[in-house]
Formats: sequence, structure tokens, C-alpha cells
Amino acid sequence: MISSTEELMHLIKERRSVRKFNGRKIHREDILSIIEAGTWAPTGCNNQELRFLILDKEEELIEILKFKPFFRGVSTVVIIFCDMSLLMSCKMYHEYKFERHLPYVDTGLALANMVLYAKRKGIESCIFNLSKYHMRRSEDKTIKQKLISRIKRKLGLYIWLENNFEFYLRHHLKLPRHLEIMCGVAFGFADKYPDVNKFKHGGKKIMRQHVNYYIVPR
Repeated sequence: MISSTEELMHLIKERRSVRKFNGRKIHREDILSIIEAGTWAPTGCNNQELRFLILDKEEELIEILKFKPFFRGVSTVVIIFCDMSLLMSCKMYHEYKFERHLPYVDTGLALANMVLYAKRKGIESCIFNLSKYHMRRSEDKTIKQKLISRIKRKLGLYIWLENNFEFYLRHHLKLPRHLEIMCGVAFGFADKYPDVNKFKHGGKKIMRQHVNYYIVPR
């Protein structure tokens, strides 16, 4: 158990986004407990709209790598959805313009619980952007096929693009349309762990500045 606030802060500072895993599998019970931690995060108006898809079969992970090729040796990918079939979801996230950002806030809160709980169990993670706009790596196409694909994108018909993630979810995994994709998170055991003092991402070191750097001056 975390016995002090100092230990909790240490856990927060120690967690890294790992992209290279060693292939070791996570027990299903551990993944379920990680998701359970996510379900206890607060949600707008207590809507509890988040749903979680577990992908851990070899053929499923191979497909995910076609959309996110930088992961290697990952054990489990969890996709988070917003359940738009709930009455409150429709009101808050579609009808009321001031609340449309809330599913993303709710997702972020759930993810924080999940990755910290996973870290406490010795399981590493990496949160990644994944949506209906994501496509597989470019494949050779004829000019006609490229033109048709471009028209479908312009019209927002992503579900009919065979190399699109939305198409994969609806046609291959048979997921219903009322589950709206929010993001994904990869779990596994690190093969290469980023050194916080040396590693860079996005052109800058991942080591944080002193807290005063982030405070808005008044």
C-alpha cells in the first residue's frame, strides 16, 4: 500500500510512457483491476459513460500496430469509448454546447487512475491518440481508389474506408455505432525504460521544470 503522500508523489514522477515492451503477457485479472480503477474516476453529472474494450489476442494486436506501428511487444491495448446511447450523454455531449468537452475530461480522469494503478502493480503504459480519423499506413492504390478515398474523407464517411480504424471497429470487431472512440492505452512490461534525465520527446526533455515554471503569473 502507498503509505505516505511522498510515496504517491514518487509514483507519479516515476511513471513514464513506454513504447517498447518485452512481450510478457499481463494476467486478465490485472487488466480488469486496472480498468476498475478507471471506472472509479469522476464523470460529468455521474454519467458513468465510459466503456472499455480489451484487445490482447495476437491477431488484434497485429491490427492495432498497423495504426500505431511504434509499439512493440505490447501485452494489452485498451480502447476507451463514450457510450452515446445514454440519455445524459446525448444531452451533455451533443445538445448542450458548453458540456461537449466533458467526455474528454472524463476520459483523462479515468486514464490517470488506470496508468498510476498499473504502475503501482509494476505494469507500464502509454496513452495514445486513436480515433475515427486514424488510417493504416499508406498502401499502394490506383488513382481512382485514391480519389474515391479522398471524397469519402471529405464527406466524413470514415466508416466506409477499409483502411480506417472506425471501419476496423465496426466491420471486423462488430462494435455498435453508439460507442464513440475516445483514445487508447497500451499496457505491458518495459523492454526499454526512458531515462527521465536524458530522454526527449517532441523535441524537449521529459524531465519537468520546477513547479513555478507552470504557474500563471498574476
